[in-house]
Amino acid sequence: MIRLLLCALLFAPCLAAEATVTSIFKDPVSGKIAKLDVQGRLEVEVKGSEVPERIPLDEVEEISFGFKGDERKPEESPLRVYLINGDILHGAPEDGPEDDDEVFLLKGTRFGTLSIKIDAVARIEVVKNVQPNVLPALEAEADHDVVYFVDEKDPAAELVRIVKDGAFIYNEYLDDKNYAGNKFTWAKLRGVVCYRGKYTPYDKLLGICTLRDGSVIRGIVKSWGEGKVTIEHTVLKKEIVLDESSLISVTMKNGRYVYLSDMPFADKPEERPFFLPSDFNYDDYLFKVRRDQAQGGGPISIRGKVYAKGLGVHSISKLTFDLNRGYKRFIASIGVDDCAGERGSVEFKVYADGKLVFESGILRGTAPVKNIDIDVLNVSKLVLEVTAGGDDDQLDRADWANAKLVR
Repeated sequence: MIRLLLCALLFAPCLAAEATVTSIFKDPVSGKIAKLDVQGRLEVEVKGSEVPERIPLDEVEEISFGFKGDERKPEESPLRVYLINGDILHGAPEDGPEDDDEVFLLKGTRFGTLSIKIDAVARIEVVKNVQPNVLPALEAEADHDVVYFVDEKDPAAELVRIVKDGAFIYNEYLDDKNYAGNKFTWAKLRGVVCYRGKYTPYDKLLGICTLRDGSVIRGIVKSWGEGKVTIEHTVLKKEIVLDESSLISVTMKNGRYVYLSDMPFADKPEERPFFLPSDFNYDDYLFKVRRDQAQGGGPISIRGKVYAKGLGVHSISKLTFDLNRGYKRFIASIGVDDCAGERGSVEFKVYADGKLVFESGILRGTAPVKNIDIDVLNVSKLVLEVTAGGDDDQLDRADWANAKLVR
């Protein structure tokens, strides 16, 4: 009897984790998510209340569960796989179906096993051989995949097939009519950056799921309840069921707000080092603004909290956006990114049609996250500036996390 009771206590949290739902028109609500109703509202059971809170999904900013990330082990997740929609999957490759060479299986510690088509893969990185985002992206005029070997790169290749112990690469110069390509074990590869043409982002309401293993999976939220969320992946064309216990957060996109990281800049970003050399060339500048990433190349993270969306900048930085008087509020969480450690000191400033409407004061790497909510009704142009905080710009990695405009 005692053993049964212990089992019940151990597995009960997996059924429904405590969640905090942040939305643009309500104060945060904490409780267990009972369901997604037919009207597209999350029904949250709040402790001490007999009436659940109902929050429209298109007003939700984020659903967070308070879990921390896992320590990833290369033997369990030897690959980082980036899909054409921006998803990042950490997992181990498996052999796909025998009758379909263009499909492979990827087994993750938090999302189970996914069947993935080769043409959905934007890049692959081998964890043991290369750090995240070190391999450069393809140039705009590229028409071939680029395969990065441990010591060299092959500029005229194509990723043909992925199997458990390696990848088949076709090189038109070396392989002639051997279109199946030659097999290279993962130990011999740093990664493959794939030519895929232009991808058109999905413009309907999406949930961006940040998993505890570092994976990011996005899709249409189809159902929610009993500790599980089901999303329809718009690229893989299948439904994926995720346990709440596997999630750090779910960030909603394309609701009644627009993320700045999805908007074009009104003008070319003004970014430069603190000590400006006479031969400074912006095109060669290493610390350009990153969309939905921190300056270190990983996810945006401030004081241990990971954000799926935002702008990662380095001081000195100035970004301009056209609002065309179409929005009511500007909301963001700001701070020095965790990848800077305890170092870094910056100051955030916001200008609305040339008028200074917010300044943070100097924030350092130990400062808590600061949440801002600014009235931008009838504003035509919004400018976000980060200065070096009165000293040099060493490790001044700053985040405009979850920066968004409310319609």
